[in-house]
Formats: sequence, structure tokens, C-alpha cells
Amino acid sequence: MPEISKKERKLDWTCRILMILDIYIILAGYISYFQAKWQLVSPLIPRDTINQILYDTNDVMMRAGIIAGILFLAGLWLYTFNKKIIAIILFITVPVCFELLISLA
Repeated sequence: MPEISKKERKLDWTCRILMILDIYIILAGYISYFQAKWQLVSPLIPRDTINQILYDTNDVMMRAGIIAGILFLAGLWLYTFNKKIIAIILFITVPVCFELLISLA
């Protein structure tokens, strides 16, 4: 049975840790939408105002989450084909892209 080198093990663990971080970041965009929607439920706030607030704040988060999800899936696809260095680069771009898209909006 062939031994796995230390470099391969380090790359594997780096990919796994970055995947967990990326999943957290992607889910944060979706969770923020539902959290804001549940917090704005009030008979005193008009429905149009609630919809406008949700659209203004969470539209950016949802778009950033979708783009981050696409980058994550590309990295995951490359990881399954043992292209771990390229996958790590894509996994690192997920939080960078997510934060960049949110700060530009």
C-alpha cells in the first residue's frame, strides 16, 4: 500500500479547512436573507417597506453567495480530480470575492 506524503496530507487538510470556511461564507449570504425577513415581521411596518429593505440589503448578499458558490463548486470539482493547488487557489478566492462584492455594493 503506497504511503501518502506529508505534502499531500498538508494539501488535503488545507483543502478541507478552506472548504468548511467557504461553506460557512456561502451559507451566511442565504441565512442573512431569512434572518432579516423574520426580524422585519411587524404589523406596524408596511409590506412595501419590508420588501424594499429586503431587496436593498439582501440582494447583494444573495448575489455574492451565488458567485461564491460557483467558485466553490469549481474548486470542489478540481479537488476531486486531484488538482489540489488550483483548488486551494479557488477556495481562497471565495471569501475574497464574497467580501469584495459586498463592500462594492
